[in-house]
Amino acid sequence: MLNVSFLKKEIKESVKTSRILILLALFVFFAIVSSLTARYMNELLSLMSTDIIITFPEPTLTDAWMQFFKNTSSLCLIVYLIMMTGTVAQEKAKGSIMLVLTKRVSRFNFLFSKFVGGVVIFSVCYAASILVSGLYTQILFSGFAYDGLGMSLLLFWMMGVFFTAVAVFASVISKTPTTAALLGFAAYALFSILNTIRGFSQYNPAGASALVNEILQGGSTTSSQLICLAVTAVAAILMFSAGYGVFKKQEI
Repeated sequence: MLNVSFLKKEIKESVKTSRILILLALFVFFAIVSSLTARYMNELLSLMSTDIIITFPEPTLTDAWMQFFKNTSSLCLIVYLIMMTGTVAQEKAKGSIMLVLTKRVSRFNFLFSKFVGGVVIFSVCYAASILVSGLYTQILFSGFAYDGLGMSLLLFWMMGVFFTAVAVFASVISKTPTTAALLGFAAYALFSILNTIRGFSQYNPAGASALVNEILQGGSTTSSQLICLAVTAVAAILMFSAGYGVFKKQEI
């Protein structure tokens, strides 16, 4: 069972420490930059290559979304992941975890609240960036939707849920926030490398970035998208379960 009061405490703590505000500002900033970059990239490239006449294709709204997903899956997700890896490790380092676990909060409730709190924070930041990106794309390209937009957004959200579980796991097995952050980044790099294997993205919990590019180019199938969603959901459950299995046996 989820301890709602402890979850509220986690979210309030994120606001108090400005963690959610920093992430929100980051997500929204790159949502704006993505649309602007896609719209005016040709002009910028033309200014940089004054000696050579180059003809660039006219940018479209899919270019804006491609830039949005690229920024979200790299810069935004990495910063979010690193911040989340300190959730448990930081409390262990400070010793505050003992006070929490002695106040009728089970280890499962403690860890599950950390995970759900992370998903809530990611969802809020992600939703805000989608709204901002959609608004700017509509203004700059007189439209914002393309075939497969809903599935693209869902795939990326599920990938965020998975990396939340990865962050919690890394935080559990680490003694310091620094070690947890390094492990989290290593996991991100590993799953990103797996996307380079041809045809493997649908079986990769972080395969959303590759599949969305295929959707934008009209080359993705519904079956591969559904497989990726299922694989990512199962991987997130297994990753959290592994973290809890270690956490309940740890000496705090």
